[in-house]
Amino acid sequence: MKKTYELTSMSCGGCVNTVKQALIKLPDVAEAEVQLNPQRAILTMNKPVDLAELQSQLSKAGHYTIRETV
Repeated sequence: MKKTYELTSMSCGGCVNTVKQALIKLPDVAEAEVQLNPQRAILTMNKPVDLAELQSQLSKAGHYTIRETV
């Protein structure tokens, strides 16, 4: 399943890479496409991953925030 999320606090290509690497470390995230403009992540997941788990993983990588798109 694919799901799109909004991201904040990324400012450069290094941030994009850091966020991508953090997200694909989660066991149920099969693929992560992270974009700087607009700031978003498109995740391919084996099963739904709780938003709090995604945020926790990003908090370990830096001051990034993730939220579900409306």
